[in-house]
Amino acid sequence: MKKNKILKDTVFLTAVELIMQGLALIVNVFITRSLGTEMIGIISLIGSFFMFVTIISSGNIYLSASRLISEEIGRKNGNPNAVFRYGIATTLSMSIVTGITVFLLSDMISRNVLKSPEIGSVIRILAVTLPFCSVSLCIKGYFTAVRNVSASAVGGITEFIVKSVLIVVLTEFCVNDRNMNPLSAFSLSVAGGQITGFFVMLVLYIKSHKKYKNKCSISFKRFIFCSVPIFLNSLVTSVLSSANDTLVPITLKQYGNSTSEAFSQFGIFEAIVIPALFFPSSILCSLSGILVPELARERTAENSEKNKNLVKKVLKYTFSFSIFTAMIFLCFGKEIGYLMSGDYFAGKVIAILAPAIPFIYLEIILEGILKGMGKHSFSSLNYLVEYTIRISVLLIFVPLFGFYGIVASYLASNIVCNISRLIMIMKVTGVKFIFSDNLVIPLISAVISAQISVMVQKIIVFDIVIADTVFAGIVAMIAYLFVQKLIYTLSAEHNFFSKLNTKKSG
Repeated sequence: MKKNKILKDTVFLTAVELIMQGLALIVNVFITRSLGTEMIGIISLIGSFFMFVTIISSGNIYLSASRLISEEIGRKNGNPNAVFRYGIATTLSMSIVTGITVFLLSDMISRNVLKSPEIGSVIRILAVTLPFCSVSLCIKGYFTAVRNVSASAVGGITEFIVKSVLIVVLTEFCVNDRNMNPLSAFSLSVAGGQITGFFVMLVLYIKSHKKYKNKCSISFKRFIFCSVPIFLNSLVTSVLSSANDTLVPITLKQYGNSTSEAFSQFGIFEAIVIPALFFPSSILCSLSGILVPELARERTAENSEKNKNLVKKVLKYTFSFSIFTAMIFLCFGKEIGYLMSGDYFAGKVIAILAPAIPFIYLEIILEGILKGMGKHSFSSLNYLVEYTIRISVLLIFVPLFGFYGIVASYLASNIVCNISRLIMIMKVTGVKFIFSDNLVIPLISAVISAQISVMVQKIIVFDIVIADTVFAGIVAMIAYLFVQKLIYTLSAEHNFFSKLNTKKSG
């Protein structure tokens, strides 16, 4: 395993993700203000359904391909191309069957499932894109496995740009002039992005793939057998996630909101709150995607010590980064929400959800580690428990407390299930949880840096919301890094925290 390669790939993917996530936030703000939060809520619900159908049609081939091709590379005299062909055959057949089925049943799905008869044409347009999407995901999995992250990024960037440009142009010049339905604009932009991204990925694969003459170590039957747990894991997650999204507007109506208010609040949550909370996690998403093939490759080569050291370092940096991010959203969430949506409701929710950020971000990394270590069955079971908790809290608390019941469901499910993920990883890898490095030092650093930021804000004031927020955030970040480094240095010199850990373990 090449550490420099992992670092370079993570930095590159993080830069790409940050740029795309930042642009996506801008696009979200634009279409939310152009179409209204109620329409965004409806689009989010359709998007959730489309993601569910995509998982079924592709069999989550990206994860299967990246992991199984990586394992084939880790074996001597393997043939990764054969594994890739297995993946293409599997996902293409599944996506064609699923696409035809969804296309033929579009009217029934729109009437009976999504309760919106007018979106049958939208579902048909999205059904046509399923084979393109599935093959693109398989090629992306191949590029991840062979560590060609730039090719994968180019495909993703192309898809994002085409989709974003189309939705902005169609909204500005067609929807606002009442020449096109907003849902049609959404479906056409998604379809245009998916199909363009497919052709770009295909060309990149044809140009860059290597030829292998060795015999593949696994058969097509074995590929299917290994892919089934990955598919079931994704299916469980997708089904429960879609059910959770569908229940949000329903339970908000039970609280007393009108249909318009329910979709409006759901739209704010999906278009503003969730993208804002997940924007800083781009670095973790990139690292998680790289971890799966890296851990799988080293596990196949029986390099358990390398995996142990990698997991230990990743956990330390994840806790440090997520605790700092939680502090930023806790202190400046209201201002961030106001800047994005024009009112303080979204910001209030962002600030309330801030304490859950370490657990939300931890999930991204822990799932990558679990999948890299081949623990898909545990991952599926844990997701089942997580969404059971989330949906149960949703059904009980939203009718009683309205929108804040959604916040409670996120907090409860993320805290419980990410603790269980962490315990399983410690058991599988043999990594010991270092209480001081992972929690104590980052928490102390966060508290001190927040106080420093507040004091500086009282001295230097711009009287412009965006300027004050950005300046305070930069001050907090510099203070956090400095204080954390100082504490680590002092603790190493005086051996204080190591003694604390020894007493606890004893």
